[in-house]
Amino acid sequence: MNFFRLRVINTFLLFLIGIVLGFILKEKFYPAVKAPAGTPYHAAYPGRSETPPEAQPEAEEPTDEPYAAQDEGEAPPAVKEEAGRAAPEDLVIEPAGAEGESREARLPVLKDAQNVFFRTPEAYEGRELEMELQMITAKRTGRGWRLNLVYTSPDKKTDYLYVDDTEVLGEKPDLRIGYVYKVRFLSGKGRTASGNTLTAISPTGQKAAWATGLSAVE
Repeated sequence: MNFFRLRVINTFLLFLIGIVLGFILKEKFYPAVKAPAGTPYHAAYPGRSETPPEAQPEAEEPTDEPYAAQDEGEAPPAVKEEAGRAAPEDLVIEPAGAEGESREARLPVLKDAQNVFFRTPEAYEGRELEMELQMITAKRTGRGWRLNLVYTSPDKKTDYLYVDDTEVLGEKPDLRIGYVYKVRFLSGKGRTASGNTLTAISPTGQKAAWATGLSAVE
């Protein structure tokens, strides 16, 4: 009986000694971090920022742009891809007009458009185009003039264009049969025979081999 009691007491003493040693070792190898005076309570823990929340810099808001160029001047992939789909070399685009203008005026002007317009004129409805054409006739109408112009493609295909004018040419235009003019017009219907309004015209100094120099005004 005495032996059993002694064994229980020894076990208890060993358990107590183990607890005491555990606390001693914990304080020696893992000392508690004390917060300096005036520091918020949450900053006393390791791994936590000691800067108060109000003093920490605000996180940058996510940008809506899907891509930020690495170097200044380097175009994003979407722009590079769009540049790869540029218009044909013979098609020059002017910048759009200023704010407040009509939709047609704000659209880019397609220059040297004779190379593409006559293939699919319906694709250019509502666009302002500029092309070099030979003058055939200029007929007087109730509101102004109706020009009949012609374009001969490199493969010898002939296309005709009719353009109406109410304010550009004036009362006595100097237009010559077979002479080449730079004609700018608005294609209102995407057709070659109607719906085209003249916005500008100027001679290029060139003329067809068959040009006689006679006036085109009828």
